[in-house]
Amino acid sequence: MKRFDIIPDFLGIGANRSGSTWLWRNLKEHPDIWMPPKKEIHYFDRSRIYPSPSHLASKHFLSRLLGREAHNVAYRKKFLHDLISSGYHYKWKGIRWTLRYYLGTYDDDWYLSLFREGMGKVKGEITPSYSILDYKDVEQIKCLMPNLKIIFIIRNPIDRAWSQIRYASSRGIFKGISLVEMKKFVDDPNQVLRGDYIRTINIWRTCFSKEQIFIGFYDEISRSPENLLRNIFEFIGVDTVKFTDKIYNRINTSPDKEIPEKLKFDLAEKYYEQIKQVSNMLGGDAESWLKQAEKILENNYE
Repeated sequence: MKRFDIIPDFLGIGANRSGSTWLWRNLKEHPDIWMPPKKEIHYFDRSRIYPSPSHLASKHFLSRLLGREAHNVAYRKKFLHDLISSGYHYKWKGIRWTLRYYLGTYDDDWYLSLFREGMGKVKGEITPSYSILDYKDVEQIKCLMPNLKIIFIIRNPIDRAWSQIRYASSRGIFKGISLVEMKKFVDDPNQVLRGDYIRTINIWRTCFSKEQIFIGFYDEISRSPENLLRNIFEFIGVDTVKFTDKIYNRINTSPDKEIPEKLKFDLAEKYYEQIKQVSNMLGGDAESWLKQAEKILENNYE
């Protein structure tokens, strides 16, 4: 087995709360595509400088097994959970992959080994937190996988932020759901970074050619999921197959709740310049986002 035989062909980089689990499950259905049993590998964002899961921060197994640091405690909890889950859903193959994922020494060779079962197929992974990577880490990805294709699905930043708030609330991250708490949450540097599409696009386009980056709109998942998947299949180089009803199933949706008018105004104000730049750069659904934001701001909520 040669190294280039197991190099991933594509990488999904987000955005967060923008249909990445839907995409992962539908790509897995394609007979010519191989995806890891674990959706988010978190290899390139494992550094603790990033506001994302850092359970892979310790390179060596003994540190992860015995360390008292929060990220090592999280590692042990995830290891047990995923081992049980992989055995239930994927049987022995899943257990074997999970052991390789959790027991290895985290380096580039280890990362590539996670894709060896995908030899002969188009293979890749989706980790939305890769959208917040700094230039140096994206450059590392380019050096390791120069022919990689990048998939970036973006969502109206106002809707994305509200979805993140509802999701966090449903998981008990908030003690309450006051407007003050919600504002504090969206102003957190973590959330600001995840909604900065221009930063993400500029960094990845600096390292990869435009032809290597597919930018899609979350809106298409509701409007025309078949068309979105066809375009992605063509982009990564596989034939279109007959779609199943799974393409209409939305996954990890946040509990339905109407966004408060004051918060909607604040988010429109916060993201207006970002939306305007995305609209100018990409057009498409982003033009509708801009019109929506302008309409919200016209009301001048007091």
